[in-house]
Amino acid sequence: MAPSKLRTLYFAGLFFLACGSGGRALALQTGPPTPASQNSTPDRKPAWEPLGPATFVQRDGLFRIDVTVSDSSGNLVPGLEARDFTLFDNGHPTRIFTLQSSTTPAASEPLPELIFVFDEDYHSNELRARIELAEQVVARSLRENGGHLAQPVFLYRIAHEGLYASAKPSMDGNLLAEEAEKRREPRLVWLAGVKSSGRFPLDQAGRQTFRTIGVLGLIATDQRNIAGRKMLVWFGNSSVVSAWRWCNLNETIELSTRLREARITVNQVLVTPGPERITEAENFDTAAEDKPKEPVRLWVPAIALQTGGLVLNSWNQEKSRISADAVHGAIERSAAESRAFYSLTFDPPRTEHPDEYHHVAVVSRPGLTAHTVGGYYNQPVYFDHPRPNVERVTVSQMEDAIRREAGGPDFPLRLGNMELTERVMSDKRIQLLALVRNDREREALVAIADLSEFLPLPSGETPADPFPGREAELDILNRTFDYLADAIHKLPDFFATRTAVSYQEPQVRDEDSCRNRATEQALRVAFASRGTVLYRNGAEVVDAEKTNRKRLLRGRERTLDTHGIFGPVLASVLTAAATGQSTLTWSRWERSDPGNLAVFRFVVPSTAPIFEVTYCCLPEGDGTQVYRNMTGYHGEFAVDPSSGAIMRLAIEADLDEDRAPQSPLIRSALMVDYGPVEIGGKRYISPIRSVSVSRGRTLTFMRDWGIPFIVYGPYETLVNDFSFSDYHKFGSESRILTGFEEINETEPGARQKSARPPQ
Repeated sequence: MAPSKLRTLYFAGLFFLACGSGGRALALQTGPPTPASQNSTPDRKPAWEPLGPATFVQRDGLFRIDVTVSDSSGNLVPGLEARDFTLFDNGHPTRIFTLQSSTTPAASEPLPELIFVFDEDYHSNELRARIELAEQVVARSLRENGGHLAQPVFLYRIAHEGLYASAKPSMDGNLLAEEAEKRREPRLVWLAGVKSSGRFPLDQAGRQTFRTIGVLGLIATDQRNIAGRKMLVWFGNSSVVSAWRWCNLNETIELSTRLREARITVNQVLVTPGPERITEAENFDTAAEDKPKEPVRLWVPAIALQTGGLVLNSWNQEKSRISADAVHGAIERSAAESRAFYSLTFDPPRTEHPDEYHHVAVVSRPGLTAHTVGGYYNQPVYFDHPRPNVERVTVSQMEDAIRREAGGPDFPLRLGNMELTERVMSDKRIQLLALVRNDREREALVAIADLSEFLPLPSGETPADPFPGREAELDILNRTFDYLADAIHKLPDFFATRTAVSYQEPQVRDEDSCRNRATEQALRVAFASRGTVLYRNGAEVVDAEKTNRKRLLRGRERTLDTHGIFGPVLASVLTAAATGQSTLTWSRWERSDPGNLAVFRFVVPSTAPIFEVTYCCLPEGDGTQVYRNMTGYHGEFAVDPSSGAIMRLAIEADLDEDRAPQSPLIRSALMVDYGPVEIGGKRYISPIRSVSVSRGRTLTFMRDWGIPFIVYGPYETLVNDFSFSDYHKFGSESRILTGFEEINETEPGARQKSARPPQ
């Protein structure tokens, strides 16, 4: 599987990029602050320069369903409000997050699409003639009003050799009418009778054959690239079709899910006498049972009712033939239903069980009837789930376990399943690493410690020194901002060695499986790399050509790269924390080798247009749609109170799954440790270590009925551990020689010191 962009974090010079799992990207961005002067104070407001427009995301539910409401006479009812609707999920009232009416659609809501499907795959000439008559009626309807349509229309035609379709939705009725009459749709969606990876069963001759449920699945998958509501009008008989379970694919589950995702409502126009009793979606709630290769028998009308559609009879019983007027009436009714609807969003409840069927019912005012989907299949991947068998421990408890069990055959697994409740201090980290016995234990310990970087300190690790007082606190902050204004801007152009280790989850998923796992395993080392970081004119570049990347873990490639740590991240974050509606408060003292550090906490709200979250790319459409939203962030920084130098920075984006479960990311965090380094003979405070953490949805590549597409997979954690060393200043270096050549006299054959300069 080819990797693609996953996520970025950019803080006015900080760039945080991850790749893999079908391509997703997070950008946390700030505009550049006004360059600080020597007399900068925390009260100064910078002139922010936003990086560009962003869409603020409204809290939508994870699921969107369309509802039509009719009165006792069958007339469609407009003008209802949110208080007129109640949604029941398995009989329980469920919160409706948003409700939109087609009469007042959202700016992003496209016109509803009308889809005509002609099922010509009949061996009977009589049935074929009935479908041809329906095509002629549709063509006449398309040419009405000079061929100027009120909404886009799409055509599909099922032939014995395959499925054909229009090139795209069109509002040119004359063009579509010609396609319908001549049965020459320009695009081939699926070709029967050829060797392919499609899911259609083989007939006795070993050829793949069409079935109605497969065609509906193909159309639903094909329509995923088109936004908005769709009314599908199926011209065909009421035959029974079978849904099969092939390998990991349960067609009933997949068809229901794909039709809901594509927002397709199915109306069937019968061209044969209808059944005496239309069996509603009885089999949908039992289709998830694990009985491989056992078919579930479904009426085509039942599929229509399951999607909230209608079954319209065009058969004239007295004349024993299809009625052109009835077909025209079915077209008009379907078009009206497609344009008059309500769209509501809601969240499914959390579940631990895959393919859990939920009945859905929408109730409106008394005397009115609401039509919508009959149900859906709930999956664990719709929400994040904690990893099973996690052992939550303190640093002391983990240390005791390492001392007792390190080197044991089962200890790497146990250590990998531990989750710390408090932060591992740097000195303790070194001590613990000296206790582990092998690489598996070491990588588990480092991953656990990295994830703890944003947790509270262990009890007893915080010095008992009291709050220094408001005046001393302001003095420390003033020294900090003076440090930012002076030392950061005086950094020379330099290069350094960056060693990176990426920790990921080792599973490889079956791309053709609709049953994605809901939990992950312990983090393992996936990649190790060593490259050169170039810092020039205030910008950071990683010299990729000199990076030696070694893959250590087999499986699907996923990477999380972080750039920009040497940029003006400190100035951007701290200036934003000290201005506007942000808060900057004293937190505590923290122990450090040179002396106690002063720790301040900050909270920057999303109202400040400096922090943008983007995600590339969403699974909807053609896989190139980018999610963008502004978000706040919070964190803390530790300061040397005497010099104002910042020795540690930790920042986390305000991403909340409960507040916005539709967001692709639920965590993004960065920690940077700073320390003294020598560059060109001078001492600077510069990054020596960094940890970046990401948790968000994966993207899973599917191939149902032979068509590839992308869906959301389970959540996944990525961790990068960086260290920086070997700082060197750009340019040439020189030294003054003494005029004598130094010789190690202890070496065999060593010469006496020479009084002449070296040649």
